[in-house]
Amino acid sequence: MASRGLVVAGLTSGSGKTTVTLGLLRAMRHAGIAVNAAKSGPDYIDSAFLAAASGAPAVNLDSHAMSVGLIRHLAADRPEPRLLVEGVMGLFDGTDGGSGSTVSVAAALRAPVMLVLDARHQGQTAAALATGIATQFPTGVALAGVVLNRIASPRHEELIGTALADRGIPLFGSLPANGDIEIPSRHLGLVQAADLAASGVLEPMIDKAAELVAAQLDLGAIETAFADIEAPGTANGVMPPPGQRIAIARDAAFGFAYEHMMAGWRDAGAEITAFSPLADDAPSPDADFIFLPGGYPELHLPALSGAGQFLGGLRAAAEHGISIYGECGGYMVLGETITDAEGRPHKMAGLLALETSFAKRKLHLGYRRMTPLAEVWPGPEPVTGHEFHYTTATRADGDPMFAVSDAAGRELGTTGLVRRSVAGSYAHIIA
Repeated sequence: MASRGLVVAGLTSGSGKTTVTLGLLRAMRHAGIAVNAAKSGPDYIDSAFLAAASGAPAVNLDSHAMSVGLIRHLAADRPEPRLLVEGVMGLFDGTDGGSGSTVSVAAALRAPVMLVLDARHQGQTAAALATGIATQFPTGVALAGVVLNRIASPRHEELIGTALADRGIPLFGSLPANGDIEIPSRHLGLVQAADLAASGVLEPMIDKAAELVAAQLDLGAIETAFADIEAPGTANGVMPPPGQRIAIARDAAFGFAYEHMMAGWRDAGAEITAFSPLADDAPSPDADFIFLPGGYPELHLPALSGAGQFLGGLRAAAEHGISIYGECGGYMVLGETITDAEGRPHKMAGLLALETSFAKRKLHLGYRRMTPLAEVWPGPEPVTGHEFHYTTATRADGDPMFAVSDAAGRELGTTGLVRRSVAGSYAHIIA
């Protein structure tokens, strides 16, 4: 059970918090310091990197989609005594009302913040920034200290370190300007951890980050900076299992399933079995619910289109009235065709009257409040999800799955489709 926590935050995206977090997790693991990881916000890709670095599943903590009680419950439910939380975007960045931000997760846990400051093109101003930021924290949140990133020279570090010390702010160490650990990106953000693992890149990359962090940062001081967090909270808001025997697609094309969702289903007694559409596996014939999470199906369209046992298994399950649910990429695969970036259509399961296209790109991004319009999972209560995709639904005929609004409460009409026991939408349900 996690009882002590520390939040790693930055002032912007790209400040270096991912390098620091990955390196810390692996370096602490090598030093025999028991620690688990969490990611602030809805990002399921970063969570997989954190899990690889820590050696245990990482959980998402999302203050927009989750209650304070649920955040505390999920944090405390980690098996190790310490929890390191990687922030999202800038420290205070979130919705119009401030929910979804890193600082709001820190406030829910009453956890201290370690600030990673990109020190390029500034000196003592970095210390002034840290001082000002510390005055803006909500009750229960404190600045544990600072890590300086992209330091140009020992003199550069000395200038900022002295200014921090004058203000009583601990400096945990500095990373050099040429010490970045670059993680490849694609159109939805980071490349998946599984992709890098398959190519033999992931472990050396994390080990390099750990070596850098162990050499440059004070691990002992950082370990001491972990503080008691509010726990254990309540499990209110955990999604109930959609069936007793759940078959979930899980491979390089379907990797975006939330750890807290799967753990909640297991805790409620559901049996979960994984199958690989890319290996042309059919879902288990005794499943009473089939879940196709999101991922990168666009990278594997010929293989998916030719996976006869997989597609045939979905069709057979639908004919027998087995509930099938798809999110984002999984939703697209339940449709009739997916058109690739070059304009070539690829046939899919054909269980929904849906055609989607990567050739007609448009960014769809944001939290979604969704009220089910059909008597299938996850109904009937409203749920909160997150939408992040560039594809366009060029055809979507039939009954909508949800009435939907955005994070500010603005009505967006309907989203998703349902046909008998088959349903889905572009949004990833969080809580």
